[in-house]
Amino acid sequence: MLNKTIKGSDFDSIFTEVSHSEKLGLINPEQLRLFHLNVMNNRFVSDDLQSFIRKNIGRYVFSRARLEQFRTSEDMESIGLEAMTIMANNGTPGQKDTGNALGEILLYAFLEQILDAPKIMSKVELVTTTNAHSSKCDGIHLLSLEGHQQPYYQLVFGSSSVAGDIKDAIDQAFDAIEDIEKTNINRLQLLEPSSLNRDFDAETAQQIKNIVIPKKGSNIVTESAYGVFLGYTLGLDPNAYPTIQYQSVLNAKMDTDIKNHAAYIAQQISSRSLGTHSFYFYILPLNHADTDKTEIMERVMRGGVSH
Repeated sequence: MLNKTIKGSDFDSIFTEVSHSEKLGLINPEQLRLFHLNVMNNRFVSDDLQSFIRKNIGRYVFSRARLEQFRTSEDMESIGLEAMTIMANNGTPGQKDTGNALGEILLYAFLEQILDAPKIMSKVELVTTTNAHSSKCDGIHLLSLEGHQQPYYQLVFGSSSVAGDIKDAIDQAFDAIEDIEKTNINRLQLLEPSSLNRDFDAETAQQIKNIVIPKKGSNIVTESAYGVFLGYTLGLDPNAYPTIQYQSVLNAKMDTDIKNHAAYIAQQISSRSLGTHSFYFYILPLNHADTDKTEIMERVMRGGVSH
């Protein structure tokens, strides 16, 4: 019903997945996936990431209807500039809960590219076009689950956190999820019908409404799920390893990190009474998460060059 909005042809050249054997052990579908950026001289480099974000900034900020307006008016060149203007009006580069945070836009990218769940609304759209200013939700995506006798959908609500310590990032993400749960009693509190009417053609808007709040007698099954992006500081001394060995050391460290925290994530799901939900986790280490998350978005939004 919905096409993905992201331009992700170079995604695999920017993000490298690291395999591991950890599971959350949920009764519903789950993902727990690790990625890292390209490495040069034992440090992650973000130049390609910044280009990727700039390339997708309009797709992240604007609805499908607004993007179509740019196309029909033959003004595609203005998309990026206008998107940056909206983000600048929302807050400073990297500012959380404005749509300008690195985690918020990477959550959008991973949910569309890896989970194959097209966005309904990004964080920017929630901030600028709805009454959800105070919500901790970082995006709403729609996932269609195949292989069932009846139409089965998940509304995937997003939570993102980038912190120096991975445990802190996990805690912050779950605190936001608890806040989202409180506002999810009526799903349309976050997903307003008026916004759907504006952002989608009439047929698609009605289909989404039928999924969000199935009518009596409908055979559609709709559940809520959570997509989570976590960024953290890797914590390896780049000067301690020869460059030829660093890739294997990096992979081993990430494997250890997820082994040390998968059970903690599962415990948080259980202790916060979230066990009936699906969870989709995407985790990315950075050199220095607390500073990188701001510096990367400053370079994206102000056109700076990384060093």
